[in-house]
Amino acid sequence: MFRITQLARTAATRGVRSYSSELWTREGYAAAKEHARSAVETWKKISLFVALPACVIYGYVATKDELEHIHHLEHDPPKFIGYPYLHVRRSKLPYGDG
Repeated sequence: MFRITQLARTAATRGVRSYSSELWTREGYAAAKEHARSAVETWKKISLFVALPACVIYGYVATKDELEHIHHLEHDPPKFIGYPYLHVRRSKLPYGDG
């Protein structure tokens, strides 16, 4: 019985088309607009007071670490190890070297 009732309801509503203008009222539109405005304000505050300072702090830390690494490499450069598979030339280069 339930199945027949459900099929009858589905068949009855298939021919009905709902338009977006029927779904929105002035009050609903105003409420949605106010909600959107408050969401924009929230994300602006998050961007300015959380994301921007985090980028500045992480940029400072990364720059400081990179400068320490460069300073370390200037005083103690890595040793070159000439492995046999490095600099293998099997054919002539177009500019004559090789």
